[in-house]
Amino acid sequence: MPILESIPIAAVSPTDGSARDRHAFFERVAAEFGSPCYLYDAAEIEARARELRSVFPGGASTRLLYSFKSNPMPAVAAEMRKSGAEADLTSPGEVTAALEAGFDLSRALYGGPGKGIDELAAAISAGVRHFSVESNRDLINLARAAEALATPVKGLLRLNPLSAPKAKLAMSGVASQFGFEEDVLRATGHETLALAGEFVAIAGIHLYWGTQIGDPEALLACFTKTVEIAEELSQLLGFPLEILNLGGGFPWPYAHAGHGPDLSPLRDGLAALHASSGAAREAEWWFESGRYLVGSGGTLLTRVMEIKRSKDEKDFLILDTGIHHLGGMAGLGRIPRFSIDFEVPPARNGNPEILVDVVGQLCTPLDCIGKKLTLPRVEPGDLLAIPNTGAYGMTASVTGFLSRPSPAEVLHRGDEILSVHRLRGGHERIL
Repeated sequence: MPILESIPIAAVSPTDGSARDRHAFFERVAAEFGSPCYLYDAAEIEARARELRSVFPGGASTRLLYSFKSNPMPAVAAEMRKSGAEADLTSPGEVTAALEAGFDLSRALYGGPGKGIDELAAAISAGVRHFSVESNRDLINLARAAEALATPVKGLLRLNPLSAPKAKLAMSGVASQFGFEEDVLRATGHETLALAGEFVAIAGIHLYWGTQIGDPEALLACFTKTVEIAEELSQLLGFPLEILNLGGGFPWPYAHAGHGPDLSPLRDGLAALHASSGAAREAEWWFESGRYLVGSGGTLLTRVMEIKRSKDEKDFLILDTGIHHLGGMAGLGRIPRFSIDFEVPPARNGNPEILVDVVGQLCTPLDCIGKKLTLPRVEPGDLLAIPNTGAYGMTASVTGFLSRPSPAEVLHRGDEILSVHRLRGGHERIL
């Protein structure tokens, strides 16, 4: 399992916000910890958590869950914990990271398809008490794990609804490995509940519609539909609606400049939805987020290695980073081409523009993070910065390919470097 290697910390001064001072800060960080390097701003992470919590319905008991899959670095996750978030976990490694970050796992949620009895038992032993249940088999496995440990737990029935959301990546309303089919649960839900056994209490509904749902109106439409389905099923099947996990999908740009949409219209919409609800009004409303919370806090620093002309028709900008550091789920065909933005050294901003394909050092033509991108001409040795890379960066990449080292990951707040780590992989001998 990949582990984090601690890197000694030295004093590094932060930027005051101007382009020149910001770049000077980047250079000092890269000089101290190497390039490429992920830089995470704790103040920015805290601000996003505060913004998101501000739109939750005031009359409801609410909980914000931090999706560890977006960035499991314990120091980053600890900032989310300090901002009032609980842990949203989907693997044994994330359980380990959450414990290191200081989370109370009795308030965490453990989800994902294909969970085995041993994995569930390990999560229960670590302190997890809430589980998202994806299928009858998943519920059977949870019941057996809880019974073996004689430990009561709560299960949320995850749904795959009949309709799909307006999202960049729909995870519900389409053919999917996630959740119970809405119509099947209506027809055979009583048989499903009978599988819970003595130690699993079905306590609510979980519905995650998709990622990058584009605007507050679309988000509110998803949440409204969740309340409607949850109230219907809890009444039909006779289980309490103690917890209503409405998921997330809160959008933020990935690896290009900009901000997410203004979510403030959600505040009144969610408040009205809660006030007009039936059984859901008494439930605890949970929301999940990873991308929105930590995306804006991350910057990937990378050096220009070479600009290379090929066949007198195309220029390649070769960097010391690539899909092994910024893959964007490259293995799933989600290489973030066409949308990468770069912050170049201020001295280069007046240069003539160049048109380039941006590639890394891996021995494959797939190592491309941008095609036909225009930027001011840069030179070998220049340090570039890729914004909005705090989520789905390092651990969402093909880190094992070609066995190149991972970049340092640096968390800072103001003039204080809080933590510096490096993700390690490689082969562990087991026999």
